[in-house]
Amino acid sequence: MTERAVDPLVSLLQQLRLQQPHSKSPSEATQAQLELFLNRIASLTGALRDAPPGDASAAAARLLLADLAMVAAQFRGRTSELGERLAQALERAELALQGGAGASAASE
Repeated sequence: MTERAVDPLVSLLQQLRLQQPHSKSPSEATQAQLELFLNRIASLTGALRDAPPGDASAAAARLLLADLAMVAAQFRGRTSELGERLAQALERAELALQGGAGASAASE
C-alpha cells in the first residue's frame, strides 16, 4: 500500500468529526446529530469502496459500523416512542367508544 493511495482516506477521516450541533431544543440536536451521522456514512462508504486495505481502511470501516449502529439505535428509539404513542391513542379511543356506548345504552 502506498502512502499516496491512503492520503484521501486519511484526509477524510481527519475531516469527519462529529460537531456539536447548534440547536435550540433536544429534538433539533438529535436531528442534527443524525444528519451528521448520515453524511459521514455516505462519505465513508464512498471512500472505502476504492480504498486499499490497511490501517486507515480498517479504522474507517470501524467508524462506519459505529455510525450505522448509532443511526439504527436512533431509529429503533423513534419507532418505540411512536409505538407507545399509538398504543396510548388506541387505548383512549377504546375508552371513548366504551363511554359513548354506555351513554347511549342508558338513554334508551
